[in-house]
Amino acid sequence: MTATVMSVARPAPGSREKLAMLRAGGEPDGSMAPRLAEIAELPFVESVLALPDLHQKARSETPSSLAITTRGAIVPEFTSVAVNDGMGVVMTDLEAREMSPRWVERFFSRINSNSAAHLLDVNRYSLSADELGRAVLEGGRAGVERYGLDPGTLERVEGGGSIPVPHGAELWRSVASHPLLSSRLCRSEMGLNFGGNHFLEVQAVDRVLDAGTAARWGVASGRVAVMYHLGPGPFGATLLHHFSRRRELSRARAPLFLLSKLLLHYGRRDRSGSALRKWSLHFRNNGWSVYAPESEEGLLLRQALAAAGNFGFAYRLATVAAIRDALRETVTPRVQARLLWDVSHNGIVEEPWGERTAWVARHNACRRGRGEPAIVAGSHDVPSYLGVGALRGPMELHSYDHGAGHLIETWRRRGRLKPAGGRASRIRMTRGRGGRVVRREETPLCSSEVVDRLMECLGEHQVIRPVVRLRPLGTLKN
Repeated sequence: MTATVMSVARPAPGSREKLAMLRAGGEPDGSMAPRLAEIAELPFVESVLALPDLHQKARSETPSSLAITTRGAIVPEFTSVAVNDGMGVVMTDLEAREMSPRWVERFFSRINSNSAAHLLDVNRYSLSADELGRAVLEGGRAGVERYGLDPGTLERVEGGGSIPVPHGAELWRSVASHPLLSSRLCRSEMGLNFGGNHFLEVQAVDRVLDAGTAARWGVASGRVAVMYHLGPGPFGATLLHHFSRRRELSRARAPLFLLSKLLLHYGRRDRSGSALRKWSLHFRNNGWSVYAPESEEGLLLRQALAAAGNFGFAYRLATVAAIRDALRETVTPRVQARLLWDVSHNGIVEEPWGERTAWVARHNACRRGRGEPAIVAGSHDVPSYLGVGALRGPMELHSYDHGAGHLIETWRRRGRLKPAGGRASRIRMTRGRGGRVVRREETPLCSSEVVDRLMECLGEHQVIRPVVRLRPLGTLKN
């Protein structure tokens, strides 16, 4: 496994190179090299880290599995508009050998019965208007209180589950549009949308590679884990679409957002900011919309990013609560279900950078916390990993892939996924109280070789190292 670090900006003698590319076997897609070079050459870009699962999505400005460090500038297009999309793992005291496909389906049905059948469908995890206000200002703390979770849960959420909102008390007047605050749209569906590439998966701990770390985390071989990938809920993207014009916004929704943005920036904010500057940043298709962090518009963007991130934490804590509740209601009220770790893979945050700070934008990449857990997802038929952040390593290698999905599908197309024995359930359901199974299949399991290679690459370069491997038992999509 090799990493290539190359200069694209002809740095002066003694200066460091700006672009790092990690590969887990094979060459990266050559068509993305010019795009990465273009980003690295921008004067405010300090570092570009391209990770092994690097690939380009059709409606994204930047590739996935990418982290970009900037100084003196925030560029919303460097990440997804779905800020604080994330993943987590809940560990249980259940034995995997006792979990039949019938139980897996019953568990999924119980979870799914609480999901929202439509955008305005209220259920047991929905928020009131006041609770929405707390969620965007306080993040995980509001989620813990709303869902009756152990306060210690926040110690197992990245960053304590909260992002400080600059001048938070003034948030509603300056950042959020009136429809966003008054509608049930952004607070009805909480934590149970497993559509698209999101999922809920029951897994078994089938291999322990670091017994000491696993024991400290309370992870034992043969136990059941529940992994989720979803978020950040409808609030964050709706809010952030008011601050830049993104490819991810569908044509059907564009006129409504244009009207809402006009009302926000030229109605409620008519006496603040430059009219020309507001149009340039918020309404034009810029490619890169460059905000000065301390400017008036930069402050508004920072408020919006923090509010969206906080809502994402509260949203996924609803998922943790739903997993706890469904286990109690389908197995036993005494079952132990404890969040091991929850981490975001989309966002822009200020972090230490040398002797100062910089802004790190991650697109489908997770922050490497030294000594903290790390989650790398496989697929419905390929194992996943829990790892731990390396205690040492280059400053620039601060992030890791949130999963190996693109690598897995590339191997699948090329016929390189080898059978591993065993099967897993794959279930698709309609949503809500009347939800029903529309597809059920038993899928042969494949070897973890492709994910092994990714983990070896990240370990070799002191990013993260593996702790346990998780074998899929069943996956829910709704």
